[in-house]
Amino acid sequence: MKDHITMNRAESLANDLFSLSEPWRSRFLDLVTSQATTDCAWSEQSLTRGQVTIWLSDCDLYQNVTLLLHAWQRT
Repeated sequence: MKDHITMNRAESLANDLFSLSEPWRSRFLDLVTSQATTDCAWSEQSLTRGQVTIWLSDCDLYQNVTLLLHAWQRT
């Protein structure tokens, strides 16, 4: 069983992603969606912070997205 990140940390990261300016917001949300699910039916309009938070509660996904976001913000 995978470890889970606390919902507060996942929610904070989701808020960080949703606060990015375009085109980066869409790119990061596309990344999270593709990593979290194989369902291509998700569109940005139907994607909610709540859903992204649930996906980011997965420890592996949370760590990967956090590392990418921090690396991108350093540039």
